[in-house]
Amino acid sequence: MRFIESILLRDGQYINLDFHQKRMNQVFEVCTPENNSHNLSQILPKLKLPGSYKVRVVYDMDTEDAEYDIEFAEYLPKRIETLEVVLSRPFDYNMKYEDRGKINELEKRSKADDIIISFNNMITDGSYFNLVFWDGSDWLTPNTPLLKGVRRTQLLQEKRIKEVSIRIEDLFAFEKVSLINAMLDLQELTVPVSSIHFPKNDD
Repeated sequence: MRFIESILLRDGQYINLDFHQKRMNQVFEVCTPENNSHNLSQILPKLKLPGSYKVRVVYDMDTEDAEYDIEFAEYLPKRIETLEVVLSRPFDYNMKYEDRGKINELEKRSKADDIIISFNNMITDGSYFNLVFWDGSDWLTPNTPLLKGVRRTQLLQEKRIKEVSIRIEDLFAFEKVSLINAMLDLQELTVPVSSIHFPKNDD
């Protein structure tokens, strides 16, 4: 089974590396608890590159010793102006698996720039993002995420966002949503709620 860590390299510095390390440790604890000594700071090359790069670390848990594939690409954020709520039966993505088959299937059902995945009327995540909604005074993130992303974890720890229950009908009370992930901080990419398309019938 293969897993991914997508890490931001900004001006030669790996951002939030301790949060990525903690999440990778959790994967090892579940899959190979006897072999949990892999250190990202030693695995990743030291590169003094100006600008922002997405560093994709893919590691295989089906071998005796984890094998790593590391790819670097200049980070160019995706243009997202519209979102669509897509209803789905629950599925597991609580660890950052390389296999995104189910999420990719849901993306194909939408003509919007990206999707908001809903299980049982509860809001979870986007295709590559955690979601944080602005109600005019606070930034609020669903307490039912598919994946607890490193940026989400950082923002909760810093008390910049709050975790609450958010249903589909609750979205109308918000002004906008910030799409966050390892590459994007709070408010770097926002979409107004008026640009969210809602489902007309159940899955």
